[in-house]
Amino acid sequence: MTYQQSLDLAELEADIAYEKFLEAFEADEHPEILEQLNVEASIARHRYYEAYNADLAL
Repeated sequence: MTYQQSLDLAELEADIAYEKFLEAFEADEHPEILEQLNVEASIARHRYYEAYNADLAL
């Protein structure tokens, strides 16, 4: 897998995690579920930003 493919995958995973959070929020899920999905989305977005910024350091 190339660097660009890895970066694209990380971005896609972050977007999917955020979409899951939004769907749960709109469905008025339990606060604990919302918090867990929010944490997962934040971690996924952080991974994407780390991968993106690692390329800038090269």
